[in-house]
Amino acid sequence: MKKGLALIIIFFLLIQYTEQYCITQFKQQQSILKGNHKNVLQLQKGSLISSKKINFFEYGNNASFLKDNPYTIMTNGVDFTYCQLGKYISMTPMQKYLLNTLKIWLWEFDYIFQNQFRYYDIIIYAILNNEKTKIYENKQANCIVTIEFPDQFVEEFQVLNVGGNTINMELHIIKAEAYYKYS
Repeated sequence: MKKGLALIIIFFLLIQYTEQYCITQFKQQQSILKGNHKNVLQLQKGSLISSKKINFFEYGNNASFLKDNPYTIMTNGVDFTYCQLGKYISMTPMQKYLLNTLKIWLWEFDYIFQNQFRYYDIIIYAILNNEKTKIYENKQANCIVTIEFPDQFVEEFQVLNVGGNTINMELHIIKAEAYYKYS
């Protein structure tokens, strides 16, 4: 009787240990899928500007919006990536991530030249398996745009230049970040 009870207790302890190990593994995998809650749009993390053939880089390769410092001042101003009217800027993390926040710094330095602030007409899509989900649309976007959207797996973001901006017909991005934000 005591031997049978001891075996049952050992059996339940093994089940408890195995379940805890599985839960720990699951949480670790979830954290990886959420990019460990850090910015997944960085050159060091393998991200790409997948639309680079239709985009332009002011001041050469230093103008990538995947850089760490968004306000690197060059001798002629702030560097940025841009595209023409009707085109898009596409950003692709290294793998599919579970995300819910996208932050984009739009070019905003017109006040230096005593001009009015720029307002952009843009639509932003989150893409998974060639299926686009509109996560943002605004005809008056400016400065830093933070978009919170429902948790979803994303393999690419696409920022469409619908109507240019109030100064010219281009879309200018200084920096972009995507991450999973706790609610």
